Amino acid sequence: MGRRKKKRPPKAQEEPVEVSYLPLKVLCFMSLAGFIISMVADTGNYISFGSFDEMKSAPDQTQFEILETQLEQWKEIGLDVSKRGVEKISVMYAVRTFIDIFAMVGVVFMYFRLKIGYIIYTIFQFTYIAVPYFFFGGLATFVVPFSSIAITLIYVALFTAQRKHLIR
Repeated sequence: MGRRKKKRPPKAQEEPVEVSYLPLKVLCFMSLAGFIISMVADTGNYISFGSFDEMKSAPDQTQFEILETQLEQWKEIGLDVSKRGVEKISVMYAVRTFIDIFAMVGVVFMYFRLKIGYIIYTIFQFTYIAVPYFFFGGLATFVVPFSSIAITLIYVALFTAQRKHLIR
C-alpha cells in the first residue's frame, strides 16, 4: 500500500499589498523647500561677501554693518577676513549654491523613485558638508554652523530609510 498524499487546501489568492510612497514624496517636497531656502541663503551670502567693498559706500549701511560684525567675530577666532579671505568666503558660498542645484536633481529623481537620485543626492550632500572644511579647515563650523551640517545628515538618513522604495 502506498502512502496517500494529503490534499492541500487551495492557496488563497493573495491580495497585492499597496505600498505607500507618500513618506518618500513628502520627504522630497520638504527637501526641495529646504534647498530653495539654502540656495537663497548661499546665493545671498555669495553676493553679499562678493560685493563687500561696494557696500562700504552704499547709502544704506545696514547690510554692511551686519557683514562687518560677522567678519569681526570670525577674525577673533582666527579666520582670514582680509580682502582675499572675504573673496574666499564668497567663492565657498557660490560652490555651495551649485551643489544645491545638483542635490536637487537627485531629489527630483528620487521623487520619481529612481535609485540614481539617491546616489546623486548623497554624493552632493556629503560634498556640501565637506566644502567649508576644504576652504577653512577646522574653522568651517564657524562659517557654516554645525546645525546646518546636522540637518543635512538627518535628511541623508531619512532618504536612506526610504531607499527601499527606489527602483532601477
